[in-house]
Amino acid sequence: MNLKLIFAIAALTLLWACGEKDEVVNNTITIAGQLTNAEGNRITASLDEELASDSLKDDGSFLLKFDFEETETFTFNAGNTAFTLYLSPGDSIYITADAEEFAETFLAQGDKAHESMYARKKIKASRESGMNDYMKLMAHGTEAYFAKRDSVINVVKAHYETLAEQEGVDPDFLEMEEAYFKYLELHMDYLYPMYHGHITRKHKDSIDFPTEEVKERLNAVPLDQVHLLKVTSYENVIEHRLNDKMQEILEQDSTIKEKADYYNLARWMAADSLISHPQVNDYVKYKIIRDQMSYRGPVNAEEMYQKFMASNTTPKYQESLEKIKAKWEPINPGKDVPDFAFTDIEGNEVKLSDLRGQLVYIDIWATWCGPCIAEHPHWDKVKAEYADKPVAFVTVSIDNTRAPWEKMVKEKKMDGYQWFAENAWQSELTQHFMVNGIPRFLLLDAEGKIIDPSADRPSGPIREKLDKHLEELS
Repeated sequence: MNLKLIFAIAALTLLWACGEKDEVVNNTITIAGQLTNAEGNRITASLDEELASDSLKDDGSFLLKFDFEETETFTFNAGNTAFTLYLSPGDSIYITADAEEFAETFLAQGDKAHESMYARKKIKASRESGMNDYMKLMAHGTEAYFAKRDSVINVVKAHYETLAEQEGVDPDFLEMEEAYFKYLELHMDYLYPMYHGHITRKHKDSIDFPTEEVKERLNAVPLDQVHLLKVTSYENVIEHRLNDKMQEILEQDSTIKEKADYYNLARWMAADSLISHPQVNDYVKYKIIRDQMSYRGPVNAEEMYQKFMASNTTPKYQESLEKIKAKWEPINPGKDVPDFAFTDIEGNEVKLSDLRGQLVYIDIWATWCGPCIAEHPHWDKVKAEYADKPVAFVTVSIDNTRAPWEKMVKEKKMDGYQWFAENAWQSELTQHFMVNGIPRFLLLDAEGKIIDPSADRPSGPIREKLDKHLEELS
């Protein structure tokens, strides 16, 4: 698309924005613009799943169009550049920005332009004021914390107050932003004892803080505000209520911890105990299952998935989970795995087929990943326990370059199958298994078929599954 066409779209966008729109004649959302100096050559629009994509032309121009039936805050990605836009069905917006100085150069014209410009200012002010730096903010003593909290929130809130004075701003957006600031203070106060205790190395209960007062404020928040479920701080408040109820449930019945996936089970129980509003209850449970399915796949959430489908009253949540389930279909248990190639620590090419005839337990990790490193001692222990069994323990690094991986492998004297995957997150292995977080563990059978596309960690109950399939192998 040439620049003249982009400007034509911009002019049309402004015409639509200035004219009356008695009704939305269709659900198409149009985003056109010019994003220069982006590292990638492709831009995508998504909300839980990809909705549209376009290549970035040589001048950075692009055009995205997709249909959607509700007003949402959509995410856009181009290389390392990510941003959000609040848009409604029928909206058309034109944006320009330099990816290298995104916050300073972002400009929006058309529908929801005021909201989009405000969102960028809010993010920039939140970062520059220190409002998001909880470690620094909550290192202060109680009185200093309260003063600093109010100060930084007021800096950011000033942009909202300016927005509220402008004409044509979506009233629903204003209501959600007002709620954001209303519940943000409570969210921060709830976290203060934990953060301050961690920073000062004190037990949170020994800190001089009006914890009971905060708890009373928290418990007074109504949990039936469906229109606020997209407000981050309101969601945080719900999460805090759920966490407190979870702890109460686990203290009352310690046997729950003996059950598989007890954490999500306790959250489910907490939701039923606290939230009577059907849509809010559906939303909380949907998030529990969505997160579990997205990270560990349907096979590890099947029981809860079926339970949710039987009680859910909100069709869009069912549709979303069905789409996630369908995405995992190619890597469900029993499916074949392509014979991916890697290089070992000596630089030799190695393949999964080299390990046929034994179970293959794969650890996808990187040297910069703290949780990955934390699993190493457990990995070594399990590997030693099964040293005389037909199980291949394979670690696959997705570091951006070989150097840090080679250094750690040699310094820590990591033995066995140490493999490196080219292209990091874009490697064939990570793309095939939809890896969006590490560490991620895979378990394959002796024929190279999938046993579990997101297996338990070595610090978890992986031995049960290893033993079961070793019996079948013998």
